Amino acid sequence: MTATPTPPPEAALLRLAREAAGLSPEVAASRMAGKFSGSRWRQIEAGYRRDTNTAVVAKPPTLAQMAHALGITPERLEATGRGDAAVILREIEATSAPQPAPPGAAALTGLEDWQQKAILNVLDAQPRTDKEKALLLHTLAEQIELQARNENASG
Repeated sequence: MTATPTPPPEAALLRLAREAAGLSPEVAASRMAGKFSGSRWRQIEAGYRRDTNTAVVAKPPTLAQMAHALGITPERLEATGRGDAAVILREIEATSAPQPAPPGAAALTGLEDWQQKAILNVLDAQPRTDKEKALLLHTLAEQIELQARNENASG
């Protein structure tokens, strides 16, 4: 019986960052620029393919895209020994346009940063149209404002 390969350091960093963000491999993969599957993401994080028990190491462009999707800095990626991917990640960061706020994101302005991220992660976890997301954010904002008014009135 062959022992399972140990994940390389960059794979451990990917898993740590993804889990810290509360994302599934599928959601993390959906944030990449190109089409990428959750199962392939899992293989790269594990460092091997379960069906063949062969080692899997991400190519530099793929690793850079994965790191970008999770907000991993080039310096952290470089620290894992993957300077090849860090160079590409720096270029991605230099050339990527700022992401527009999701529709209805103004509804979240009264919340702390971690609360905003948690809400947006939940919205991203389920396939929804921009219109549906905007409606959900608007409804949430109304509920938050109503709760604040009730707390002010009773306090």
